[in-house]
Amino acid sequence: MKNELLTQYKKATLFYKNKLSCIISFDNAPFTTKAELLNSQLQFPPYGDFTDSKKKISQVYRTSGTSESPLLLTFTNQDIQTITEIGKDCFSHCRMGKNGNKEIVINCMNLSMWAGGFLDSQSMLKTGVQVINFGTGNTTGLVKLINNLNNRDFKVSIHCTPSYLPKIESRLQEAFKIAPRELKLNAFYLGGEAGVQNNEFRNKLQETWKCKVFNANYGMSEICSIMASATDDNTLKFSELYLKYYFNELLVNNSTKSFADISEGDEGDLIVTSLIKQSQPLLRYQTKEKIRILRVDKTEIYFEVIGRSDDMLVYKGINIFPEQFRTIISRFSELSGIYKILIKTENNMITDMNLVCELSNITAIPENILRTRLQSKIRENLSIKPGICFTNKIDFNGNKHKIIEYV
Repeated sequence: MKNELLTQYKKATLFYKNKLSCIISFDNAPFTTKAELLNSQLQFPPYGDFTDSKKKISQVYRTSGTSESPLLLTFTNQDIQTITEIGKDCFSHCRMGKNGNKEIVINCMNLSMWAGGFLDSQSMLKTGVQVINFGTGNTTGLVKLINNLNNRDFKVSIHCTPSYLPKIESRLQEAFKIAPRELKLNAFYLGGEAGVQNNEFRNKLQETWKCKVFNANYGMSEICSIMASATDDNTLKFSELYLKYYFNELLVNNSTKSFADISEGDEGDLIVTSLIKQSQPLLRYQTKEKIRILRVDKTEIYFEVIGRSDDMLVYKGINIFPEQFRTIISRFSELSGIYKILIKTENNMITDMNLVCELSNITAIPENILRTRLQSKIRENLSIKPGICFTNKIDFNGNKHKIIEYV
């Protein structure tokens, strides 16, 4: 089957005809990288020579562009149907649609050409809920809308990124003088960023808002808008539909394992091949997402995201993923859970690392004591001792996803 897939890809696009010309075995096929796709779109605008010109394009979106330049994405009608069916499966796994049409989900994801904003919305519709595509940028209007819907006895939920919650909380305090729990939300379905996979962080959000918080959509636009979701135990599970339509491998210690051969404890980079995508099919796409397999139960695969392999930092000989700080920071009630890392480099080596942490509304202890305790926990868990400073508000310079800055 795999070698037949190789032949199929060679015929589909000029990109793979050239890339795979001398390859006769799928297992020897090189990985496809996002840098290659971006370069292809520069050379063959607008969609690149990895787009199947024989297929009719129905809609065009792009990646978020948070780690590299945005990539234009094309979809046929069948692609959209497949991807939103997988999305429906993921949202249903985290209980969206349990209350049927009485639940209204307000989609506060960016809708400006971002594939996730639209495809997530279409996936949610298929669960049977009402969907309001609200987008971002009008938090006061959002709160007024929720209050209006609450008066009509709907169960109101929000689909958004984790970093949007502090913005809503701040506006509630400034403009409405009410606590988050007074909004009486049914659930938050969070995705699009790291963070919510951390149980301490998620539990803190549930306590603050007094509603369920779900790790609702793990995925990537160039492969499939949503691939996995989690329920109460916060352990991500790949949709069985996703596993049916995509061939997955794990790059473990420079060799690959297909998902048919993985077992508990395996960790590595996720490599994905589309079995059915019509426009822009990708073979052995290196996502750079590093995952750890937690459990394999027949056709069900449970996992956690460790971080992005291209985000790994090496500081004083120790490998660190930025996401590892979140588990430690989230244990402190004095901190909001939002942070960024400032690093200095010399000759491509990190010479200094500082952690900037946002304070919560709880300031029970002096900052010098908080700093000492936090440094001690970081050293105990990660074997490093970064500098630490605190702020009332993290400034991401317009990029809410970014947690690493080079100074």
